[in-house]
Amino acid sequence: MIEPTLLAFLLTYLIHSSVFVLGTWGVLNAGSKHFRPEIRIFAWKTALVLPIATALIASTTTLPHFGPQWSVHDTASSTTAQTLERYVEPSIQRSNDNTSESLEDTSLTPGELSSAVGIVSQAKESGQPEKTATFAPWLRWQAVAWLVWATLILCFLGRLISQAVRLGRLRRNARKVSDGYLKDSLAKIQSAMGIRRTVDIYLSPEIDSPLTGGVWRSFILIPESWQRELTTCNGTSHENHCGDTDAVLAHELAHIAKGDAIWTLIAHLVVGLIPWQPFNRFVCRQIRKEMEYVADLFAARTMGEGISLAKCLVNIGERRVNATCKPQAPILVTGMASYCSELGQRVEALLAHHYDTPSRSNWNQFLICLTVGMVSLLMIMPKAVSHSSLLDNRTMSMRNHVLTLAVLVGLTSPIAAEEPQVPQTERETVALKTSPDELPAGIRKFSGMVVGQLATKDIERGTFVVQVDAIPRVWRNNGSENPKAIVGKTIEVSGVTGKFLDVLVIMRPGDTVEFECKHDGDRLVFPGELLRKVAPYKPEDYPVLPDDFRGFRGQVVADVLQKDPETFELIIKVAKVTNTWKENDAKNPESIEGKTLMLAGFWNRREAYHNLKVGDRINVGMQHIGRQSDHLTVAEAVRKVSVSDISEGQMERPEMKMERPGDQRGFRGLLVGRLTAKDSERGTFSIVVDAVPRVWRNNQARNPKALIGKTVDAGGVHSNMLDALVVARIGDTIEFGALDNGEGEIRVGEVLRKVAPVKPGDYPELPQEFRGFKGILNGKIVKKDEHLLDLTIEVSGVVRTFEQNRARNAESIVGKQVMLSGFWKRKEAFHNLKQGDEIQFGAEHPVVLSDSLSVIEGIKKLD
Repeated sequence: MIEPTLLAFLLTYLIHSSVFVLGTWGVLNAGSKHFRPEIRIFAWKTALVLPIATALIASTTTLPHFGPQWSVHDTASSTTAQTLERYVEPSIQRSNDNTSESLEDTSLTPGELSSAVGIVSQAKESGQPEKTATFAPWLRWQAVAWLVWATLILCFLGRLISQAVRLGRLRRNARKVSDGYLKDSLAKIQSAMGIRRTVDIYLSPEIDSPLTGGVWRSFILIPESWQRELTTCNGTSHENHCGDTDAVLAHELAHIAKGDAIWTLIAHLVVGLIPWQPFNRFVCRQIRKEMEYVADLFAARTMGEGISLAKCLVNIGERRVNATCKPQAPILVTGMASYCSELGQRVEALLAHHYDTPSRSNWNQFLICLTVGMVSLLMIMPKAVSHSSLLDNRTMSMRNHVLTLAVLVGLTSPIAAEEPQVPQTERETVALKTSPDELPAGIRKFSGMVVGQLATKDIERGTFVVQVDAIPRVWRNNGSENPKAIVGKTIEVSGVTGKFLDVLVIMRPGDTVEFECKHDGDRLVFPGELLRKVAPYKPEDYPVLPDDFRGFRGQVVADVLQKDPETFELIIKVAKVTNTWKENDAKNPESIEGKTLMLAGFWNRREAYHNLKVGDRINVGMQHIGRQSDHLTVAEAVRKVSVSDISEGQMERPEMKMERPGDQRGFRGLLVGRLTAKDSERGTFSIVVDAVPRVWRNNQARNPKALIGKTVDAGGVHSNMLDALVVARIGDTIEFGALDNGEGEIRVGEVLRKVAPVKPGDYPELPQEFRGFKGILNGKIVKKDEHLLDLTIEVSGVVRTFEQNRARNAESIVGKQVMLSGFWKRKEAFHNLKQGDEIQFGAEHPVVLSDSLSVIEGIKKLD
């Protein structure tokens, strides 16, 4: 039989736990932009364990209570009183008779009857015969409940033990690392995090991502398949690989520093021992998820940057997609890829550069909510008690209740008062003009980067006002006559949305911000590429090029003064101009010697960029593309040099990376090619073009086919297409919509997908004499592309031509294959077709340079 006290606790816990979990979920979702991961995980841990304490107090004590409450003992008694009178009263009268004879008239077991007789006797002696305890069906129901509960607990304990055994086997089968770069880096990061306990590190062949385990003695498991990268670190100290290795170790050590192994065990114990509360499983999952965010931020804070860790997460995602799946990790461990579906959000959080700890005001807000929630659970939420003697005395004066409630609620007041007051001198900023100036005429069609001091902001409207200090970069598509006309002026920028609103929230007036900006109509807007807080403006951080140096193309030797890992830019001081190329337009290239300049364009040369450090002397080829911009773009491979290499005779002119000729600029259409490089973080990639299957009507390139065989750099991959770029591997063939802005820059539009390698005949070309056709054709469907709604058709005959037909010889297409597109408004007709169908269709060739036809008439199948 379940004791009334235990039953009261279990019912009260179910109510308190459900209310607290739902309340926590509501508060965290309503304030998702304000609560950092450290606060969110503390909230979920509290939601898991606090209801146990409040239920125990509420069900066993006589604290003042204002909500519904009932006695489990009395409720059970009233429901079985009639049954007791029918069966137990005669049993008491015949208690001195033969036991077996007494049992013949009842349906009770001897144990049930004995318990019931004892309870009824005690009730009668106490003068309360109407309030007797449960027996018969009530006792049987309890027995079933006990049996089910015990079975679930035993199953859980068995699974927990098996997981612990599996984790131990993983550790025993792994190879312990006792020296080398991994061990040295582990000790260094341990010291930085203040971890004094011993942590072992192992290489395991049975896992595909790093894991951390061990409640008493912590250890880290690293996939043995990563041995090649780790060997690189041991041998050559390759900065890129070693940075990734340090990021992995920092993340796993962050789990140890935060005690995540213990909390993982506690969470699973609560879930397993109280299986009839389904919300506990949800809370456990939330705790495991938030552990990863907290570990990411703690690791980034320790390392001073999060780019390496973000890159490592992307690499793990690629390994997970491309590698053979391995068994799921034990439930008792934490790791970098515990929840693969969260990898993208974690990368975004790291790239947002919010590594600081939660503010005191955030903690105060949460603690106030927590205190109010605990008081509500204890004094307002419904509760069950074991006996009527524990119910509140209803004759107690309301005044005493109100006083007690006021004292408990008053305990929250000191929490809000504990925030230290920042001295007024720290909060004062330089007086900035908050109303924007009128935009000068020379800024029309501006597009580039702006640096300035934040004067005011409006989060609801997504706008902010800055006083401009510098224009460090001007994009190629800039059309303004004088981009620097806004320097020193106060401007308003609108259009801030999405994750950048979070960046704007934490900025304060007086902060220096850097952001991308463009002129749109009669206002300046934020296009959504870069918005970040930077160091206060200093002129030396934003060098201005001499006018005689603009248009330079050539090679220089320079010293690295500054690095910006987020934008992949360098500030260098030029020691000597060693070579000028024939494309050079600078009037006096040597005018830059002894001066500083900004060098960008390392997105496709990240490895070379990471190998550089401040103080290095480098030999680099560069070009000044945007005459109004003060930055140059790297055009050749960068190599380190020594002072003795500066002599002019030793410098060789590297082959210039040629820009696309004018007859290829302004291209609009589909490109297919082999992937040679990619940057998933920035949404950029490079391909060697194998085919140009489609050219769109707004194409401006005079010779699109000249792109075949050339390397094309593309960027601007939209977030909904990043997954395709992440899973694509170097060497894969991809197809994408290419939009050239006329300045040699290509962005991705409409489609990005992996396709089969190009083979002869995959993208048929139209005969020259057929171009400009408009009429009706017969043919057989050879291939069907469900993604682009395209058909490849082998033409069997020309039915007739229309008056607008411009083809010199329409019959030249008979027996050849054509691509037929334009089914976006005829999807039903397209889906009714299948490969092998003979059809008759109307088609036109609207773009002379394209090899695809567009459907213009109804399609009918031929017998």
